[in-house]
Amino acid sequence: MLRMNLKELVDRKPLPMPWSEGEKIPWNDPEFSARMLEHHLTQEHDMASRRLTIINKQCTWINKQTKPHSTILDLACGPGLYSQRLTQKGHKLTGIDFGPASIKHAKEQAKQKGLDIDYKLEDIRTADYGTDNDLVLFIYGEFNVFKTSDIKQILAKAYNSLTPGGKLIIEPNRYETIKNEGTNPPSWYTTQNGLFSPRPHICLTENFWYPTQNTATKRYIIIDAETGETTLHASSMIAYTRNDYTKLLKEAGFTDIEFHESLTGEETDQQKHLEVVVAHKK
Repeated sequence: MLRMNLKELVDRKPLPMPWSEGEKIPWNDPEFSARMLEHHLTQEHDMASRRLTIINKQCTWINKQTKPHSTILDLACGPGLYSQRLTQKGHKLTGIDFGPASIKHAKEQAKQKGLDIDYKLEDIRTADYGTDNDLVLFIYGEFNVFKTSDIKQILAKAYNSLTPGGKLIIEPNRYETIKNEGTNPPSWYTTQNGLFSPRPHICLTENFWYPTQNTATKRYIIIDAETGETTLHASSMIAYTRNDYTKLLKEAGFTDIEFHESLTGEETDQQKHLEVVVAHKK
């Protein structure tokens, strides 16, 4: 997050370099995380987490991808919506996320429902993944928000944490999804409260596409309606082709790489912006 005055806003860089204005939007900020949790839990849209009817169907398919009573690691687990359901199917779950409100909610729900789930408030880039996982999940587009150097480290850690015959399931964005995001025109809206602020504000967005880096950057410029205080948030995403995903996974040691159209295995459930990749450890 960068604070700026209106003069600095007018004089902002016309084309920022990817990640130069922030790693990503502030998921780990306690107040931001609390507001984001509302979006995770709503049943009105699928913007932060999917609705429970969809999650239930996806967990049925995920359950079929691994053996009974598996040890499963859920990376970027959010409020534990998948971890809860997979635990109820007889698996042993660990969930890692760096959103404090999400992890707090996940722990409270697990305790309330009598579920033994190990939730960790940590950054998946530095967290310990263990060494006995039968399945590692990394779903809902989070793959693309990390720099290539970070994603290689994450894949290597996931591979090393798997038992022989274990699987990794990722759900990254499709190449065109991120390219389209980066080429969208600027936009703006006003709101009494929202994800970036609980106060009345204006949100201006700018999008940038870097074809030589296959990267999209999005700026969120928040102007407080009462004080005029201005803050800038930015996030970047890398677009990969299926060949790119295959190469990254093979470099990490994975084999037998499969592509699916959805997290239920059915084309009719395809989400246009996401695809599913299953990779194996021999």
